[in-house]
Amino acid sequence: MPGVTKVHGDSNLVINVGDDLTQNANAIIINTGISSPLSAYSFQFVAGNIAGELSRGTNGTPGAVETLLEALAANASVLAYQVDVPVAANSQVSVLLERSSWTTAAAMQVALRGTLAANIGANGPMTTTTMAVINNGLKLA
Repeated sequence: MPGVTKVHGDSNLVINVGDDLTQNANAIIINTGISSPLSAYSFQFVAGNIAGELSRGTNGTPGAVETLLEALAANASVLAYQVDVPVAANSQVSVLLERSSWTTAAAMQVALRGTLAANIGANGPMTTTTMAVINNGLKLA
């Protein structure tokens, strides 16, 4: 009968896939099952209601969420996303990416502001000229 080595008390044996060194790292995403590096970003909009942009506009125009995800998919694989639905101001979309060609949040912000229209809202204004891209790691709450 095969034996199983039990680990008690910590997660030292949980190691980042593709990286034999990263374990128990503070503020670093530990990737235990997907083969490539993960990155997590939040996209913050100063004005506009992101909740109103989950669906397409009345004329079929893609909403801001769909437009943002399509722009991200051009340079990374989108694994998951979450739309925070606060009041109309300070809306946020959090995204978990794999294989991103952007090396920093600042590079992503510059690229997206240059690629996307100034207003990506289909049901109201969602301005990308003041959109902030923040690499804040994976936050589940």
